Amino acid sequence: MIRILEYLFSASTGDWIRFGGFFLGIVLFIAAAEKTRVALGWPPEVNRKLVHILTGVLIFFTPFFFQSNRPLIWMAVIFIVVNYMGVRSGKLKGMHDTQRRSYGTVFYPMTFLLLVMTCWQSHKAVLMLSMLILALADAAAAIMGENLKHPHEFYLGRDKKSWEGSTVMFITTFAIVFIGLPFVDYIDNLTVGWLLAGWIALITAVVATALEALSSSGSDNLTAPMGAAFVLSFMLVHPIVANIQLSIGLGLALLVALLSYRARFLTASGSVGTFLLATLIFGVGGWVWALPILTFFLISSLLSKIGKAHKIQFGLMFEKSSRRDIGQVLANGAVAGLIMVLYNYNPNPVWFVAYLGALAAVNSDTWATEIGVFSPIPPRSIRTLRQVPPGSSGGVTLLGLFSGLVGSAIIVLIGWLVASGALLLDMVGRTFWIIVTAGLLASIVDSVLGATLQAQYQCPSCHKITEKKVHCDGEHTQLVSGRSWLNNDWVNFFCSSSGALFAWAGAKMFIK
Repeated sequence: MIRILEYLFSASTGDWIRFGGFFLGIVLFIAAAEKTRVALGWPPEVNRKLVHILTGVLIFFTPFFFQSNRPLIWMAVIFIVVNYMGVRSGKLKGMHDTQRRSYGTVFYPMTFLLLVMTCWQSHKAVLMLSMLILALADAAAAIMGENLKHPHEFYLGRDKKSWEGSTVMFITTFAIVFIGLPFVDYIDNLTVGWLLAGWIALITAVVATALEALSSSGSDNLTAPMGAAFVLSFMLVHPIVANIQLSIGLGLALLVALLSYRARFLTASGSVGTFLLATLIFGVGGWVWALPILTFFLISSLLSKIGKAHKIQFGLMFEKSSRRDIGQVLANGAVAGLIMVLYNYNPNPVWFVAYLGALAAVNSDTWATEIGVFSPIPPRSIRTLRQVPPGSSGGVTLLGLFSGLVGSAIIVLIGWLVASGALLLDMVGRTFWIIVTAGLLASIVDSVLGATLQAQYQCPSCHKITEKKVHCDGEHTQLVSGRSWLNNDWVNFFCSSSGALFAWAGAKMFIK
């Protein structure tokens, strides 16, 4: 504890004096902007944008003034707490009052905190450009979308976006990186020419724009700059071959997302989410990491279409349709994507084992669900062992369990076929069965959660139990069991997390 406190407060006296000046300056600026807004009768949104832009520009210059990142860590933490309290209390309307419920002012310093903690030592240019993208590009997109009389609007998440705003986001992000990178690269002892800067700017702008379009409730203040920071740090550190792989991966990801949307495997939001996830997996991991998740996606999508006439009788029970939206994409793939990021920074083979465990789990669950409904023997609740209607959450059959085992084994087999021996930790032997077992056990965790804690509703018209909040031509259902927040997407996320954890723990315990 003492060492942690020493670390958090270890900075020169000059840095702490500058911290006081920066902090006081930001507070006085916010206060002056609020008084000016009230005096001139400006709408709160104008003041919020002004604070958003000028604060980000001020933060851009922090590497020129501070030697240590400790004072900046404290500054970020203080504003996270203050802004959260402001949102919850409704005070400082000039900062927090927008047309929608938003925690953007909380995500803003949270982004600064993450960048300061991860980029200060060797990637200050990444921190500076990412904060400038947050300050200028994100704000420009919002201003454009909100002030056009007849914008071309679309919805990927809960928030309304516009094609014009996304275009401005792309152009501004590209310009910031393309113009700014050659001028700040010396901070990290790099030399970036204009051609490389343009290449990096293009990839960064595509990723940041997609993240901004997909985000809701102000989360673009976190996702867009952090996505930009990842691309910048990756392309600046890795050799040209890795950058080519990332670019090809982005192109392949775009192709997969578009074809899947046309084939009605994905909704619009699911397509954008798949594009981002596939860019990460294809671009950073290459085919070794891409083929297992691609196998899961293609086979599970096809399974959802097979026997559709038979499964339509359960359509009013299941929360989601056969077309995957962004929630389903993240529930099934977010853990795998996070593991890919961790492997990028710490290339330990155990991450690949955990990665296959996460995919084996969701594939096992998908096979158990999609094939299990064809069982001629009625399912039984995994909690009570009593017979339940086919399609009920937590219901299991022997056919479903066997299908889940096969689904888990297929993912691990694909990993075995494409990966090297060092990455597999003796995959031919014990690791193979450790991951297969982890996938099956995780699918059972999914069933247990479905039978106990997943939200179950009853339709007041037909009295059927369902996962849906709306039933029978728009009739609102009533919660009869489980937790209201624990929907099918969260259950799938916990399934994926369990598979990764079981595989990782098994490898640590049984593989020398």
